[in-house]
Amino acid sequence: MKRIAIKIGSNVLSRADGKLDITQMSALVEQMAELYHEGYEIILVSSGAVAAGRGEIGADASLDEVSSRQLYSAIGQAKLINRYYDFFREQGIRCGQVLTQKESFSTPKHYETQRHCMEVMLAHGVIPIVNENDTISITELMFTDNDELAGLMAEMMQADRLFILSNVDGIYTGNPADPTSRLIPEIRPGETLDDYIQPGQSAEGRGGMASKAKVAMRVAERGIPVVIAHGRRPHILTDLMAGKPEVPCTRFMAASVPSSILSVRNLLEQAAGAVPSAQSLSDKEVSVILEELASLLKERQEDILRANAADLARMEATNPKYDRLKLTPTRLDEMADELTQVAHLPSPLYRTLAEWTRPNGLAFLKVSVPFGVVGIIYEARPNVTTDVFALCLKSGNVCVLKGGSDAQMSNQALVALIQDVLRRRGLDPAICTLLPPEREAAEALLQAEGLVDLVIPRGGKALIRSVRKQSRIPVIETGAGVCHTYFDASGDVDKGRRIICNAKTRRVSVCNALDCLLIHRDRLGVLPALCQPLADKQVVLYADEEAFKALQGHYPDALLQRATEESYGTEFLDYKMAIRTVASLEEAVRHINRYGSRHSECIVGEAEAVIRQFEREVDAACVYANAPTSFTDGAQFGFGAEIGISTQKLHARGPMALPELTTYKYIISGNGQIRN
Repeated sequence: MKRIAIKIGSNVLSRADGKLDITQMSALVEQMAELYHEGYEIILVSSGAVAAGRGEIGADASLDEVSSRQLYSAIGQAKLINRYYDFFREQGIRCGQVLTQKESFSTPKHYETQRHCMEVMLAHGVIPIVNENDTISITELMFTDNDELAGLMAEMMQADRLFILSNVDGIYTGNPADPTSRLIPEIRPGETLDDYIQPGQSAEGRGGMASKAKVAMRVAERGIPVVIAHGRRPHILTDLMAGKPEVPCTRFMAASVPSSILSVRNLLEQAAGAVPSAQSLSDKEVSVILEELASLLKERQEDILRANAADLARMEATNPKYDRLKLTPTRLDEMADELTQVAHLPSPLYRTLAEWTRPNGLAFLKVSVPFGVVGIIYEARPNVTTDVFALCLKSGNVCVLKGGSDAQMSNQALVALIQDVLRRRGLDPAICTLLPPEREAAEALLQAEGLVDLVIPRGGKALIRSVRKQSRIPVIETGAGVCHTYFDASGDVDKGRRIICNAKTRRVSVCNALDCLLIHRDRLGVLPALCQPLADKQVVLYADEEAFKALQGHYPDALLQRATEESYGTEFLDYKMAIRTVASLEEAVRHINRYGSRHSECIVGEAEAVIRQFEREVDAACVYANAPTSFTDGAQFGFGAEIGISTQKLHARGPMALPELTTYKYIISGNGQIRN
């Protein structure tokens, strides 16, 4: 069965006096009924409510734009839908009203709820009649016009074709009233209309031909052909569907785009559109929002834990990701505390990074500014959701979150909470956008050139490698932590025992957990003492031959295995650890620089010269002396929270917090100088 979306403009449905043209409505319904009975599913996006309301009670010059639109649409919507209901009933067809808002396209939950509603209507033979709910829409969150709404509906419902009916035949090479202008019959993907589009809008609606063309090109680029035609021409819909070549119109030819990415593209566009809203906030307003979210996080713990329990029920408790996924009242309190910490941090925005004046008098300022839209792809870590939002909001950025399917319910609950706070403040909820959990959403995000400014993957090597390979937008690599501790010949056994145990077992599923212990050959005698606490935690050790012999008889046989080459360079994320014996500091450094992920490395030793050499020669974002790698965390660094641990060297390295979520620009002030 074919599915078509039809947008009827207010200028098609209105008479010269502004009242509804009942005869025209009836004629269009008869054409839609003919198509319906031929087996087409029809989605109707109809303007005309405001015009109908104004025609019913007359214009009131004392009302502002929002108040007048609310009044006229409240009256006109009832009149409009009643007329449609009667006309369709005469044709033996049922119709139903769908009133929507722009924010309904901003979150996966609202988006899917709206789509599901319309799918159910179509499945039961009901024609959805869609319009914006002008009675409650906020000006800055309104659709540009019903052309935009029609385009979004066509994409969401994966229509086979979109018809936009207006009061002109299509796109002309000039003013349609000019006899020298000619109608452009076909627009192919990639063609531009900048030389032809006329500005302006209809008398009763918010749209104009520029808007229609923009929507038509975007929808066609996503695989749905679009036709712009004159809605008052007799039999226009049936003639167009019959493919009559003599019918004047402009056809936008469809590009080949996978339908699976259409809804994701919508969400990304909404996120990009929310940038002005995010960057309009003062630091005080941001702090209030984060503190309110922290309070709400504590108040609604039961709802979040219930959602998290649903995620946990789908994962085996023995899975190394289980601990990362699990939320508890204590962890939620910690997440709330981190929100409060970020709220109280100084803003990283618009700081003067450098300033100077040239001999010609030009004054230069280098100031920190937001990136714009930051995308995060992460695995089963619900706490990342609130951390990222807090840091992005504080740094003036919109965040686009692509979490793993393992944490779907938890992420949805947390983002719903965030968007609730944003709405209370009259802000665009797309400031925090959650993408669907499917793999296709990540692929669409990575191809979103022009919509997303930066992508940060948080996860294992496979995820990071995939993102780096596929992305067409800048990437900051984070995550994969193959962490080492080197116990030097000068190392203190008591310090080493505590550091090794903490680094390995505090939380085995995090990226700063210890994966490999390097021990100087001269200290193999103390290896059993160093590893004794690990036996209590049931840690499996993969030891090279020398270390295996030193541990044999002193460590449980069931937990002691011989290492293979694969044991080194592995991020275990489990109660497992490799051990290798080295003859010198230099050998330890060579091993780390070969097998490490440039995340976090540690030395346990008392010889200052050895420690300094280790710190200098090890290539990692964080290098510890006599402290465990478990401290690699934004909060532990005093950053309040982190967006990830960068393991690369460009732009950011180590725990990324507020300063790393800004870029900079130059402000140059002159007094009429010109260049020779």
